[in-house]
Amino acid sequence: MTVGLIATSDFLRDWGLYLLMGLLLSVVVIRQLLQEPRRRLRWHQLLLQIPGINRVLVGIDTARFSSTLSILMGSGVPLLDALHIAGSVMSNRELQKAAIKVADNVQEGSSLNKALSQGDCFPPMMVHMVASGEVSGELEVMLERSATNQERELEMTLGTVMGLFEPMMVILMGGVVLIIVLAILLPIFDLNTMVR
Repeated sequence: MTVGLIATSDFLRDWGLYLLMGLLLSVVVIRQLLQEPRRRLRWHQLLLQIPGINRVLVGIDTARFSSTLSILMGSGVPLLDALHIAGSVMSNRELQKAAIKVADNVQEGSSLNKALSQGDCFPPMMVHMVASGEVSGELEVMLERSATNQERELEMTLGTVMGLFEPMMVILMGGVVLIIVLAILLPIFDLNTMVR
């Protein structure tokens, strides 16, 4: 353990700056690669397949979509135009494609809730609230409520994640300190046994 700690220290002393520069360079290269639309779409599709992250990303974008659509419809913008504009405010390209498909289905005569339910990206609660809004004639109100509910759920999810993250960091830092202390003390104990 002591030899490993000394080797790690020597490696970071000799190569730490190059390692940091390589890390920064790789971040810049990845950002440049993601400027290309097909790669960015594939990256966004990959993000939506990662458990935990996908729920947060879908929550953020669908809340933004609902809120924007509610504001536009309340301002008198036609539904098709509002759907295209609301789809463009989503940050994830795969979700943008789903929003465009929703607009196409609505243009072909489908109701908004059926079009949303056909796209698997939109949360079921949002679809139910849109269906309720279409029946009652208060679609913009229900979209605003849906956005508020999704934002509340998102805050709760992020609060839970942050609540778990703090103890994990304490355990991780405690583990690092324990390894350093053991690496220093084990040779001292070995010397004591050799002296005896």
